[in-house]
Amino acid sequence: MNDTPSSATSTAAQRFSWCLYDFANSGFPTVIITAVYVLYFKQVVVGDEAGSGRSDNLWGLSNSLAAAIVFLGAPFLGAFADRGGHKRFLLGAFTLLCVVGTALLALTGPQSIALAMCLVVLAIVGFESACVFYNAFLPTLVPASALGRLSGYGWALGYIGGLGCLLAVLPLATRAMFAVPLVVAAWYLVFSLPALLLLRDRPCVREGKPGGHSVEVLRRLWREKALRRFLVSFFFYDNAVVTIIVFAVAFAADSLAFTTAENIALIVVMNVVAAPSALGFGWFADRFGVKRTLVTTLLIWLLVVVGAELAAWPGLFAVDTAKSVFWAVAATASLAIGAIQATSRAFVGMLAPQGRSGEFYGFMAFAGKGSAILGPAVFGFLSDAFDSQRLAVASVGAFFVVGLALLLGVEEPRR
Repeated sequence: MNDTPSSATSTAAQRFSWCLYDFANSGFPTVIITAVYVLYFKQVVVGDEAGSGRSDNLWGLSNSLAAAIVFLGAPFLGAFADRGGHKRFLLGAFTLLCVVGTALLALTGPQSIALAMCLVVLAIVGFESACVFYNAFLPTLVPASALGRLSGYGWALGYIGGLGCLLAVLPLATRAMFAVPLVVAAWYLVFSLPALLLLRDRPCVREGKPGGHSVEVLRRLWREKALRRFLVSFFFYDNAVVTIIVFAVAFAADSLAFTTAENIALIVVMNVVAAPSALGFGWFADRFGVKRTLVTTLLIWLLVVVGAELAAWPGLFAVDTAKSVFWAVAATASLAIGAIQATSRAFVGMLAPQGRSGEFYGFMAFAGKGSAILGPAVFGFLSDAFDSQRLAVASVGAFFVVGLALLLGVEEPRR
């Protein structure tokens, strides 16, 4: 059977288990990367409560190192998975890597900076690499006309899962922080089991030589004009998205004086808004086109960046007013964050020819992790060098502008 969107078939149980994997793994970025452990790393592990920028730099460096590892390996692992039908095995292996790395974060404490950074890198590599093979199952489950909706269902369930995991760990965050990574690891492991048991590989024989070495894989990318153009655009706008995910809570705490409770409430509200938004934009993408959907979400993101700059501008607003402005900004961002990620995933699924979904999603991870190396590093450097996050936020806006300009020149694939 060809591994293409047009010939994709699956059972309802397989489609649900695929979406449930999003529910399983979303606890990691929500709790560890965005909401809880990032503050623990900043305030306890590094001891940077004054907001000097050192913790931003170290946190950005950890994320960038992990991204570099995924960047170098994802396309070749994707091609290997396609050629031998190893997507499910590799999905399980990298899921376990993230689970173990996350659980071991329970051992970190004051001044255990090297240990914490190593474990964060290990866990992120596992998480991001697993996503390559998880995403590669998407074109095998539904036809091209339903890719946006299924991708949106997965993202929506992911936001629900991230919120559920966050609420589960909140009672522990102030009293038993060591248990938080253990809960996140258990959440990921338990809810990923249905996908690991029910999803099935479909190894395919591609036309021509199946070369999987690095030179041949890169040559195939060069021949895929539509994918190549999209990935350049994706590289730039994903720089901005990844940076926002990594530093949103730190920005609210340092530039707007958000308390830990306010930051937790912010993450909860954003997840509540983002889940139905991902569903709605998934339907919009299938109905009106993925490119139009992506352009719309990028315009929303530019409004978000402008709003964040104004909220943090010294003396422009009183403290309480600035916080209210940022709440509105965060709600607007919630409309776009799931939409841009789900639609980008569907776009690559439409581009992937037979038997090469793993390779194409490997290239998506290649571009995405390339951006994850650059974006957080630039933000952390600017924040540290100028002791201000406003210039760092401006760099996020610049990435969105370049990504949007490049996307306008990308031709949407026919269904």
